[in-house]
Amino acid sequence: MKSKVASSGATRANPKLAALRRARGGVDEPSNLTDRAYSVVRRLILQRELTGGEVLVEGRLAERLEMSRTPLREALLRLEGEGLLVRANARSYAVRRITASHYFQCLQVRERLEAQAVSLAMGRVPVADVQRLRDSILALDSTQQGSSHWQADDQIHGLFARASGNEMLAETIAHLRVLCRLFEVVDPFNRIEEDRTEHLAILDAYEAGDDVRAEQAVVAHLRNLGRYTMSRLSNGMVSDFAA
Repeated sequence: MKSKVASSGATRANPKLAALRRARGGVDEPSNLTDRAYSVVRRLILQRELTGGEVLVEGRLAERLEMSRTPLREALLRLEGEGLLVRANARSYAVRRITASHYFQCLQVRERLEAQAVSLAMGRVPVADVQRLRDSILALDSTQQGSSHWQADDQIHGLFARASGNEMLAETIAHLRVLCRLFEVVDPFNRIEEDRTEHLAILDAYEAGDDVRAEQAVVAHLRNLGRYTMSRLSNGMVSDFAA
């Protein structure tokens, strides 16, 4: 009961936490402080509230989240284990930075794994779920790449991975996507319309039951993303950070 009251007070006092909770529909909140701290900090990293290379000082972050250091410290250890954080020194962490070469390597592996996932997922995803995802993609604001864009991106790439029936495949894809996100959010990619078209092409092929075309659509999407990134690197629009 005590932790629930603290959580409620923190949400009212911190508009950012309230917004994050509303984005999740106000449900499925983590059941304890460590899980809650993990969920919030992870989301802050992936939504660019905390940027690559930024040092996280436990005391300041605990104040920001309005909780004690103990559950936060445990959450940061988990995030370090997932590769989102690295040690800055003995008492603090920093958000991990991903190099361009690492990013492109992740994309290459994702091509193989996500193409296989969409093929294995054929017939496993309810039609209603596919339609909801299609509606979400169509409703995206083309003028701003924000949290709604990342949520739709996570949904389509995660949907087929989870429906593949191969838990290890799904976990590996999820990890690779996190690494890619750490590089992408350094300089937000304005590919909303391109992503929309390519994501819908994947859904079209899936709904048609055409596994070959669905695999090709997944590979085309990831390769287009890679080419787009390369063009931005060539023009000096994205920084190639050291790991």
